[in-house]
Amino acid sequence: MVPEDRVPLRVGIIGASADPWAWASTAHVPALRALPEYDLVAVSSRSRANAEAAAAAHAIPRAYGDYAEMLRQPDIDLVCVSTSSVHHHAFVMAAIAAGKHVFCEWPFGSSLAEARQMRDAAQARGVRTLVGLQTRHAPVVAYVRALIAEGYVGEMWSVVLHRSNDQTARKDVTPEYLAFLERANAGLRILGGHGLDTLAAYVGEFTDVQAYMEIGLKRLRLTTGELAPVTHKDQIVVQGRLAGNAVVSATLKQNSPTYRPFHLEISGSRGALVITTGDDLLPAARHPGVPYDLTLYGTPALGQPFAELPVPAIHDRVPAGVPRGQPVDVAHMYLDFARSLARDAAPCATDFAHGVRRHELLAAIVRAADTGQRQSVQVRQEPVARL
Repeated sequence: MVPEDRVPLRVGIIGASADPWAWASTAHVPALRALPEYDLVAVSSRSRANAEAAAAAHAIPRAYGDYAEMLRQPDIDLVCVSTSSVHHHAFVMAAIAAGKHVFCEWPFGSSLAEARQMRDAAQARGVRTLVGLQTRHAPVVAYVRALIAEGYVGEMWSVVLHRSNDQTARKDVTPEYLAFLERANAGLRILGGHGLDTLAAYVGEFTDVQAYMEIGLKRLRLTTGELAPVTHKDQIVVQGRLAGNAVVSATLKQNSPTYRPFHLEISGSRGALVITTGDDLLPAARHPGVPYDLTLYGTPALGQPFAELPVPAIHDRVPAGVPRGQPVDVAHMYLDFARSLARDAAPCATDFAHGVRRHELLAAIVRAADTGQRQSVQVRQEPVARL
């Protein structure tokens, strides 16, 4: 509960939509609604009509057709930027200039340079920040980290990650969606960014990487009936080592004939853990960048059968009213942010500095693929906030 001497953080969303499939509708609004630490008070969109439709759909009191007008409101504490990444930099910088705390959806801008500018501006202005890498806050992550720390797998030997998205192979897409995939470099930055950050949340950061990146699906069928060229690298293999010398292999397929939203194996001298999802949503109902609804299996002894390991209730820290599914991890992220802010504690584990670190890993992967040479990665180990 919110302490009696503190009012909830008042939130304005840039980019909310009346579309129930839109990410803000699916995850942010339900999470914020269920947390007493927050009060969702305003929404802005690219037009007044869109903003009013979103406000009506989600029972948000105020709607603005101009995001700058919303940022001028003194009763908004936190601005949630949930738009296409091409607009992140402009909206985030404006929110920082207005003195607001800021959430920015991943991929957190269109480049490492933009990410660094947003991080530095927020630090200079003294506002708190948050990046949409919410799976790092998931209950299953906390439980797996605890199991590893207790020695469940023994000395960690290897980690294998597999992610593949068959959405574009199974359905035609709009020209606008293809443009989004291309601008966002979706294979590496969305599928890879979320997946590799989740991997690091479980087992720690890479110390070096080598990589291969290729274009597999070279043409994609549009809803207009045309075949359009695909130019972003959508078949990616990353190999490397962790700080403890365990080896890692990650296969990421943005455009694939097969569907495996998330599958992670952690093997060691005593046993192993597998975090996976068998979810088979219809292609139109998926958010392919975001792994969720994960099931944990483990064996504490080599050669013994795996058994499902339910996540203990102690790790699920959000109210029972948070809808199951996508909102759960987002709610944990917002809860950690609110508690960090209320206690004037260290920044939340997924602040803008963390977003920059994740961009830096992706940049090292690109260099490794382009040069054919192993790249060192200097990334600080960051704990998951548990306040």
